[in-house]
Amino acid sequence: MRTGVYSKGKNTAAEILAAAIAVFIDQGYAQFSLRKVATAAGVTLSNLQHYYSTKDALLEAMMAREIEEYLVTFDEIRSHGSPEQQLAELVETVVEDLKTKKTTIFFPELWSLSNHHQAMTKHMDAMYKRYRLVVKDIIRDINPALTEKQVKHLALFITASLEGHTVFVGYHKPWMRETKAIAAIATQSFLWLIKSGEIPS
Repeated sequence: MRTGVYSKGKNTAAEILAAAIAVFIDQGYAQFSLRKVATAAGVTLSNLQHYYSTKDALLEAMMAREIEEYLVTFDEIRSHGSPEQQLAELVETVVEDLKTKKTTIFFPELWSLSNHHQAMTKHMDAMYKRYRLVVKDIIRDINPALTEKQVKHLALFITASLEGHTVFVGYHKPWMRETKAIAAIATQSFLWLIKSGEIPS
């Protein structure tokens, strides 16, 4: 009986998160509210607050869900192929993902919010740190001779470069159809930087 209740609770929480992300994407942070999420999820406001007591708590859970999905994908990428192939697949996966409506709108909204919201800045930093850890591991495997500081700088540069393409190749953006070329150029450039070892520390 308890297992069934727990499972139902997990399902409700997941449904709330899915509804919250949809509302956030469609209406942005300015129009985002617990009441609107509750309506979209088909639950009462008090039921929603049982799982996520505040808007900030809900936003944090949304971010955690998104990064967990990416990390599962990255783990799958890391499970096969050479480090060079893994980097290429990671880059292509991220760049292709940038052109989805969810990614184009969801993350820039959070970036903007973090400029004025200290707690959100902290959570954003923690989220991207986990992303960079995966990239750092791939970099080390490609060129073990790099210093830790060089690896750190490269991981930051690579992830920032990829995220920066959102405004150009994102959903309904001018270069949306050029993602494969962008991914190929990015991969070639990143591999050259990693293998050359000529990274300022």
